Amino acid sequence: MGWYLAYFMHRHLDFRRQELQALADLHGCGEAVKWRKPFGDIEHSPLWYVWLPSDELASKIAERSILTKALIELWGEGDSDATLNESIDGDDALVPRSTRDAFLAEGTTFKVVNEDFGFRERGTASDPFGPVRRRMDALAPAVTFKGKARMKGAQNLFWHVETANAELVRGLPTDIPRRKYFGRVVGLGDGRAAINKYDLTKRRYLGPTSMDVEMGLIMCNM
Repeated sequence: MGWYLAYFMHRHLDFRRQELQALADLHGCGEAVKWRKPFGDIEHSPLWYVWLPSDELASKIAERSILTKALIELWGEGDSDATLNESIDGDDALVPRSTRDAFLAEGTTFKVVNEDFGFRERGTASDPFGPVRRRMDALAPAVTFKGKARMKGAQNLFWHVETANAELVRGLPTDIPRRKYFGRVVGLGDGRAAINKYDLTKRRYLGPTSMDVEMGLIMCNM
């Protein structure tokens, strides 16, 4: 249990926390939910801190959510690789080393996903995996993976999230501060799979009251 990093879709901003709160109510833990404002105190940031009673409940909430990308057990954050590593493995580490080591141990499998908001770090034709290698090398002083990497079906999924000022990405806010986050994913937002399943263009008939599928699913959750 504890504080998680909620990584939201940049859609229907007024409903993101409300949907998660409704799903927590559905699973009987709504009164326990607490919120902390994101770094930079930006209301429309895609990243908020949320307190939930357990990994299991966090997973169930994320599984049905339409507007939540992931709920992450945050291991560290910072404005540079050095401060991120210090946050992960320093004297004031967010997650004790004994807890972290259990997910990094020999005999486990892992996958690390790079997530960007506000920019896209791309490789070159000669080195397409350069950005991935750069981030893994930067994490090495604080995070030592002793298990085996597995792209499908890994036991432990980690996300390395970077945000930046989205001046070059149309439609995204330009006031989100640059920040780096790393943690273990405890729940993925699988609810969006239903959007494709109930896509209006796949229906044989549309009535005058047919509602946008995404909004309809959000309303169901709420």
